[in-house]
Amino acid sequence: MIPCAAFPNASLCRLLGILSAGKLAAMNRNDNHGFTLPELLLVMVIAGILSVGALQGWQRWQQYQQLRDSVLQLQGFLLRLRAHANWHNRDLTLWLQPSENGCLGAGAKPAEGCALPSRWLYKPPHDSVRIVAITGDVGFYGRRDVARPGSIDLASDAGRWRLIISARARIRACQPGEKGCE
Repeated sequence: MIPCAAFPNASLCRLLGILSAGKLAAMNRNDNHGFTLPELLLVMVIAGILSVGALQGWQRWQQYQQLRDSVLQLQGFLLRLRAHANWHNRDLTLWLQPSENGCLGAGAKPAEGCALPSRWLYKPPHDSVRIVAITGDVGFYGRRDVARPGSIDLASDAGRWRLIISARARIRACQPGEKGCE
């Protein structure tokens, strides 16, 4: 054994004395090593329940974000149509092609519907989102940068959004049930 006088700190010397004498190892008298099967099963059940809840919450959040993204893309599409009608002094009326998700277009309605891509055609970018309805005879008129008022509804499992087009060609998004979203 090392004499305590060789160490500047007396408490460190005593700790080393306990370790070398084996006294610390003898203090731990708990012979259980690990967990029992019921404890493991309980932890696994709790982890499973939390995982399922988190997965459902994440899917709901993802559906909401897809709906919100589709609304913002449609709003951008309508703003481009408004700017084009104003710049070229043209009248652009909107039409809705009902299908699985629906598509919205401007100008003359093509015979092939939504099959061919066009800059005047909007299809929801996510499969879970669909165009539900168009209310009013919505269109943009370039002479004074005005529009015929109406609304366009988009929906998914996460909810429903409405784009409202005013007579002054202002385009705003809201959720039905909110104040001012009639």
